[in-house]
Amino acid sequence: MIDRSSLVRQAANRFGRPRTVRRRGRLWIGVLALLVSPLSAGRDLAAQDVVSITGQVVNAITGDPIPGVAVTLASRGLSLHPGFQLETDGEGRFRLPSIAVGSYRLELEHPRYNPSVGDFTVVRPGAFVTAMQPAGRVESDLVTGIVGVLADAETGSLLSGVAVRAGSGPSGTFTDLRGEFIFDELTPGQHVLEFSMIGYAPRADTVRVTPGRVTNVRVSLSVDPVALEPIEVSVERREVKLHEVDFYRRRATGFGKYIDRQEIERRGPMDVTELLTGMPGVEIYPDPINSLQKYVVLRSGRLPFPTTGQDGRPGYDRCFPTVYVDGIRTIDGGSEPARLDSFLNTMSIAGIEVYTSEAGLPAQYGRGTFCGVILVWTRVTGKGTG
Repeated sequence: MIDRSSLVRQAANRFGRPRTVRRRGRLWIGVLALLVSPLSAGRDLAAQDVVSITGQVVNAITGDPIPGVAVTLASRGLSLHPGFQLETDGEGRFRLPSIAVGSYRLELEHPRYNPSVGDFTVVRPGAFVTAMQPAGRVESDLVTGIVGVLADAETGSLLSGVAVRAGSGPSGTFTDLRGEFIFDELTPGQHVLEFSMIGYAPRADTVRVTPGRVTNVRVSLSVDPVALEPIEVSVERREVKLHEVDFYRRRATGFGKYIDRQEIERRGPMDVTELLTGMPGVEIYPDPINSLQKYVVLRSGRLPFPTTGQDGRPGYDRCFPTVYVDGIRTIDGGSEPARLDSFLNTMSIAGIEVYTSEAGLPAQYGRGTFCGVILVWTRVTGKGTG
């Protein structure tokens, strides 16, 4: 029975308590502080029979405390207590006010973390911290890293050629002509970014990287070594697919209109035309014969565009955009409408780019696109288009 006053309870009989077999991780324990109480002269600390210890369990990636962890200390030798079972509080802490000096087996269990087990020796009063690895893995189609921009602290002009290093390793990079740099293969956790350039005072800042998210930073460098404002940090989700095709870089320029996977999931549209409804410069054009069929028309194709169908009868009176799916020209546009709802599933789309004119449009997609262009990028989860 749990003693709520001390969060301590006697462990059940080893042979009588059913246990679920689970994969156990390796336990890491680091001593944070040693709280040794005063001892009388000549008394050996190791000779004490009973001491008090405090522990804390944290997330191995973020360092945040984990409440609700089942903590078991099973004795490995003769002692006053055969074992203890506790549960961490809201700060991830647990306390044993009375435990015998000796060797124990420390076990940690939590439904959202990999179980951990390891040897634990109690020799004196004190406190320690131990970490648990989150169960599962970050989705492989999300980027984990840092994207940043360097600027002059006084003029605000972007700085190219600034050396940027993440941590003490040999790897590093330089800012490009836009003053941008990127580290897209960083492990989650704290990273120290170091910036250096001839004519500017060097700078170092600590940035936390979150699993499955890209941390955006804006950094200012000063000519003289003066106190600077803290770097600006924001966190966003980035799909690997959109990152590889420069979707985010083009979105930062301000040309075109962009919808990423995060917005698609937030809005939850049933079909592609619903996703594009209300976008500036975009018209949803119903089929004159079948009102259930809808087409996308961009600003440059709204004027009457006389066409003739294959049977010689008048066709649609709109000019339709060219459509590329994963870089492949799928719909030529012009007099040919794109039945986007028929061959694209919103669940399979990573992002969409819409260009009502050639401004900002990548050169490889600009041939014969006088009525605008739509670029569709599908996810890398293997779902494909539906």
